[in-house]
Parts: sequence; structure tokens; C-alpha cells
Amino acid sequence: SAFVLPILKEKKWDDKPEGIAALAVLLLQDLAVAPLLVVLPLVAGAGPQTSTEFMILVSKATLGFGSVLYLGSIALKKAFDVVAATRSTETFVAAALLVAVGMGNAAEALGLSSTTGAFAAGGLLADN
Repeated sequence: SAFVLPILKEKKWDDKPEGIAALAVLLLQDLAVAPLLVVLPLVAGAGPQTSTEFMILVSKATLGFGSVLYLGSIALKKAFDVVAATRSTETFVAAALLVAVGMGNAAEALGLSSTTGAFAAGGLLADN
């Protein structure tokens, strides 16, 4: 959707029904990615085997990762204000990579995939 939206605006299709429908489908796909990243290991058989293990994973995913996202959004706003003050592209790229790797590690520590963490990092970075 990040690539398609500018093209829709450039061709002035963003106000047409076809453009709105295309954007709606793209947003639905974006929203469907997060649950699929959590469910995919379960389907592959690499996830928890019992219902207790599954409930522990669900609680880690919602409470643990939710709090990481909340605290991360607060911390990133302050951190990226400092990064923006440097006016250095390299510093911004390094900070963004650090966020992606850090969120991947946080997700793995909670028993989720690093891909889920990287997806969440993208959400945090898009918000800042």
C-alpha cells in the first residue's frame, strides 16, 4: 500500500470508486499480516503443542508485546527527536535498523518470531 498510494494520487484515482476499493483491499491485506505472522508457526507445527502452552503464548503476545509496543512508541518519539536534531541521514538509518533488530529480539524473547517483531518495528517507525 505504501507504493500504490502515491501512484493512485498521481493518476488522480484516489477519489474514484476503483481507487478507494484498491486501497481498501491493500489496507485489509496489511492488517491481515500481523495475525498471520503469529498463526503461521502454529500451522507449521513449530508452535505450542498444548492448550496451556498456547494460552501462555497468547498472553505473551498480547500483554508482553503490547506493552513493548506502547513503551516503545513513547521512547521512540523522544529518541527520534534527538536523532532528527542531528540532521544526519546515517544516524536516522542506524536508529531505524536498531529499532527493527531490537523489536525482532524482543519478539523472540517473548516466544514470537523475529518477523513479527520486525513488522511491529515498521508500525512503530511509521508512527514516528
